[in-house]
Amino acid sequence: MKSLWQQRFIAHIREQSKFLKLVFNEYFIIAIIFMIGAVGFWYSQALDTLPANSWWTKPVAIIIMGIVTLLFQPVTLLQSADTTFLLPQEKSLPRYLAAARNYSLLLPCASLLLTGFFLTPFLARGASFTISQVILLTLTSVLLAVAVITNQLSSLYNHHTLNYLRGENIGGVLIVLAISTYLNSWLALILAIIWLAVSEYRWHLWFKTRVFNWSLAITKEKGRSYQLKRFYNLFTDVPGIASKIARRQWLDWLFKPIALQQQNTYLYLFMRGFIRNTEYSGLFLRLTIVALLLIYAIHNYLLITIIVALFLYLVEFQLLPLYKNYDAIVLTQIYPLTPMQKQQSFKKLLVGVLSLQWLLMAIALVICHGIAIEVLVPLFVSLLMVGFLVELYLPRQLKKLNKN
Repeated sequence: MKSLWQQRFIAHIREQSKFLKLVFNEYFIIAIIFMIGAVGFWYSQALDTLPANSWWTKPVAIIIMGIVTLLFQPVTLLQSADTTFLLPQEKSLPRYLAAARNYSLLLPCASLLLTGFFLTPFLARGASFTISQVILLTLTSVLLAVAVITNQLSSLYNHHTLNYLRGENIGGVLIVLAISTYLNSWLALILAIIWLAVSEYRWHLWFKTRVFNWSLAITKEKGRSYQLKRFYNLFTDVPGIASKIARRQWLDWLFKPIALQQQNTYLYLFMRGFIRNTEYSGLFLRLTIVALLLIYAIHNYLLITIIVALFLYLVEFQLLPLYKNYDAIVLTQIYPLTPMQKQQSFKKLLVGVLSLQWLLMAIALVICHGIAIEVLVPLFVSLLMVGFLVELYLPRQLKKLNKN
């Protein structure tokens, strides 16, 4: 069973590496750098205005640490065929699950350490926490995460206690974090160790005395894998993952200005694809909402200028796959349509989408920062960015797409 885990683990890492290379391309890394800089700048400004010993500081810290602790699920890498072929090896399955648990703890532990580091100045200023208290709180959260993952694996041996263990995880995490924040950090650490020991004992007892629920384990693993692939599908095509199509009849009025003429065939298709396909419309909404939130939170006009230009570029870049969305349809090949009509139609769609995004960000700028000369800088630069993307950048990208 240990060698089986190693084989699946290697295949899993290769698959994740392939997708992560596509997700964290140079453009997305640049976007992340700017977003981290923007959030860091806003965070430092917010800390300067944070009153000392604010009553709400501790509840916020408990909620954030609790969400991160409960966020993750065990990665078992079990497959549908295991129900048949691994059933005779069920007694050796704990070795496999132990290796799976060790791997499943890497991301929660790293996330909790980063969260503890992020909350250190917040707790130091708002709750007068010392460095040792923050370290103990973070260490307690790590132990709680181990107990949570262990309980989730234990539930695979007794599905009748699934809801009970879920309630135990939520209640236990929040209670221990509250004790660490309000009462005594050392007491909370001791309680976390005791809870982890109880979880370990229960897990070892159940896999010796109970039957493993293969169907539940495989269903959970499929759900976890599907959610991860849905995230990857925002950036690239993932086998087995199809975007949801929504009719959105209430948006049919947007198509009335399109004249029913031959040269508008692709424009109609592109608009239908953008509005109905949640991959494109959902991506546009998410990126625009994030941009609006950053505009609200940041008061540095130079940084706002960079952000609005960057998010315009991200929307344009993520919409490029829509250009080849209908190439496999036979009717578009036999209907008398020229490549120039296709390019012009996609350009019109992009102009409309980017103009809408620019308008929303312009309204947010005026509402959040008022009518001032400084506001004109991001407005003017972002408008120039729209023109650059449509007139200079888009033709080069479409030329590359036509070659492929």
